[in-house]
Amino acid sequence: MTPIVLPKSGFSSEASTVIGWSVAEGDRVEEGQLLCEVETEKTTIEITAPASGLLRKILIHEGEKRPVGVTMGFIGEADEPIPEVEDAPPPTPEAAQASAAPSPSARPRRATTGRVRASPAARKLAAEHGIDLAELSGSGPGGAITTGDVERAVEDSRVTSDAELVPMSSMRRAIARMTQESFQTAPHFYLTLEADAASLLNDRPESISITHCFIKAAGLALREFPQMRAQVEGDAFAIPHAVNVGLITAVEDGLVVPVIRDADQRPLAEIAETVRSLVDGARSGKLSADDASGAGFSITNLGMYDIETFHAIIHAPEAAILAVGAIVEKPVVKEGQVVPGVRVVLTLSCDHRVVDGVIAAQFLGRLKKLVEDISALE
Repeated sequence: MTPIVLPKSGFSSEASTVIGWSVAEGDRVEEGQLLCEVETEKTTIEITAPASGLLRKILIHEGEKRPVGVTMGFIGEADEPIPEVEDAPPPTPEAAQASAAPSPSARPRRATTGRVRASPAARKLAAEHGIDLAELSGSGPGGAITTGDVERAVEDSRVTSDAELVPMSSMRRAIARMTQESFQTAPHFYLTLEADAASLLNDRPESISITHCFIKAAGLALREFPQMRAQVEGDAFAIPHAVNVGLITAVEDGLVVPVIRDADQRPLAEIAETVRSLVDGARSGKLSADDASGAGFSITNLGMYDIETFHAIIHAPEAAILAVGAIVEKPVVKEGQVVPGVRVVLTLSCDHRVVDGVIAAQFLGRLKKLVEDISALE
């Protein structure tokens, strides 16, 4: 009997909600076949069959929210006994935020049964406005939540004063929590240097972007400096064998971090193709759990917005993150002469529990040399 496990999408996901099952109990499924979709704080994940056989039991049904790592169901043959599994309780909801004034039309909290009945349109509207469906009472058939119920909750959440209270979406709440935890837990320090960007501008093919070059360069530098991809685990450091690089990617309501695996070994053209596919998946909300987990180092690039330098918050549990600024024209001194140049500022944020200044400086210096001659990236 093979369990179907609710996966973790990146380090941050604490719980997921089942959107719907594509198969029913008793159906025969093949390994890799789509079983269901679940929604996390950051993305929608497709759950596929870990083995071939009969879908003997579904333990988490549509609309139910459970912590990651619990068993969702079992695949096996008809004569195999189904293991007894104690159902995990729904995750504890976050403490309610204090409001400026109590809502006169506040509805009583519905009884928590682990399953919230709501129309697809109501779920979509609630997600757009950061409304927790478990907090609402439904006026539809059988107590189902309708779009009207959600619309009233949205109106009730607005403060009638000098300011409008805009509820955070689940993704924004996750980002707020993660960045605060990272900044409070990891003692950040920063190193900044300028690199010559002439090779980045002039020597790369049209199909390769500047970001693709930095991913490859980071992969090569991380292979030489494994401590830069270490992670704190209790009183020890865990250094992943694979060199996986995360790319901070903006989506409609926040950020996701798709992961380019084996960035040190893959050719630039393959990295470029992978990045395009992952970014498309991130922006459509269709990243798989594997696509959004396992990074040992991350890169964020705001150069396309003319930001010349910035300090990024480390994407915990990683030990460092590289912030790439805009490429700018400026005079530079070469062999005692002032000549036109193009430069890019690189800022490395590091967790001082894991990395000291000398190692970080050596790593950043190596990365600088790699991007100053991108023929070394092939």
